Amino acid sequence: MDKEQKERLEQELRFLEESLEADVISKDEYERGKERIEKKLKDIEEIAAETEETPYKDEKKELEREIKEEVNQEEKEVKEEIIEEEPEQEKIEEEKEEIEIREIREERLKRKIEETKEKEVVEHEAKEIIEEEPEQEKIEEEKEEIIISNKWVYGLAILIILALLFFSVRSCSIPGEEDVNETNKEVNKAAEEFVPECFLDSDCKKEGMLGTCLNPDTKEAKCEFKEDAKVELRVINDNSCNLCDTSRIKQIIEELFPNINIKDIDYKSTEAKNLITQLNITALPAYIFESNITQAINFDGFKRALTKKGNKYVIANTASGANYYFKREKIDNKLDVFLTPDIEIMIDNNLNEFLDLFKNQVQFTKHIITEEGKEELSEELGITSYPTFLINNQIKFGGIQSANSIKEKFCSLNNISGCEKELPKNIK
Repeated sequence: MDKEQKERLEQELRFLEESLEADVISKDEYERGKERIEKKLKDIEEIAAETEETPYKDEKKELEREIKEEVNQEEKEVKEEIIEEEPEQEKIEEEKEEIEIREIREERLKRKIEETKEKEVVEHEAKEIIEEEPEQEKIEEEKEEIIISNKWVYGLAILIILALLFFSVRSCSIPGEEDVNETNKEVNKAAEEFVPECFLDSDCKKEGMLGTCLNPDTKEAKCEFKEDAKVELRVINDNSCNLCDTSRIKQIIEELFPNINIKDIDYKSTEAKNLITQLNITALPAYIFESNITQAINFDGFKRALTKKGNKYVIANTASGANYYFKREKIDNKLDVFLTPDIEIMIDNNLNEFLDLFKNQVQFTKHIITEEGKEELSEELGITSYPTFLINNQIKFGGIQSANSIKEKFCSLNNISGCEKELPKNIK
């Protein structure tokens, strides 16, 4: 699994949650964004799972073994019965028994495939009932799960067919072989997966165009494109900041505004300094749109995340995930953690291993936040969720972290003894 991609997606999910809490996006926009991110996380997990041994693979191997044992036993019984027959009837009876064996194989194949389909459908339905999702969300998830289920079923069918072909070759050429081959062709044809043109709007992509998926996940599915207005965006960032990633937000912006032109500016440049002063920018990365964004198709749905300053539009810190408060005093080797009382024990389990590694090299402060202090902290550092970590009094990151994750982020900004060591990567 691509660790960095997964972390970016999880950070994007937290960003959506913060945006929803800050009322910069609607509940509907949050649900759509969440659905898209969870789908990508699920795809990453599926790709990783393909390289590992899974219960489904074990099930398929066990199924093949059972079929082979049953067929071998049936062939043995047939041969014993043929030996008992009179010599003149031996050839005729042998041919009949071979045909019956093939019919038994075909029937067992069909029955096993149907049982596997029914089992997977029941598992998916049980999962949907437990999660108790809204009706529309359940429908969309069911579509995705059926597609994934079909892939396993079809894979199982192909393995079983290969087993059938293996026994067919061993049986030599006998009457009924053409019928079996024809059956194999029909099974292979039925196993072909139908893939519609699109499932979601995000499947419809064309340079400079905004795509919409009509009749998604059907034979009539097709992409419809509209030309979008040109949009200018300047991104101010510190190029040396390892934790100031802009790729996640840029990806979202490019999906909303496909005809966008993005210009990256280092915060130390003259152009950036003028914009920072003019627009009173306090945190990086900063995303600044020109006024032509108002002509874009998706502007109305996105404008709640924007703050108008003169003739420009700036994404709010809580919506952009800006995490580098560059105007604050830098204090090397300092780590602050802001958390609520209910999660203190959970954080300590992972944090103590980090502190034990560096001992007195790190200046550490724990802040237990009450309801009264949350508003003030939100205004000062844009913190709306807990826990949140602050490195060197300037750069923040959030979420429950493993000891090794805290170490890697801290060491990316500080060079101290112990950074080369590995800590537990699991969250305790």
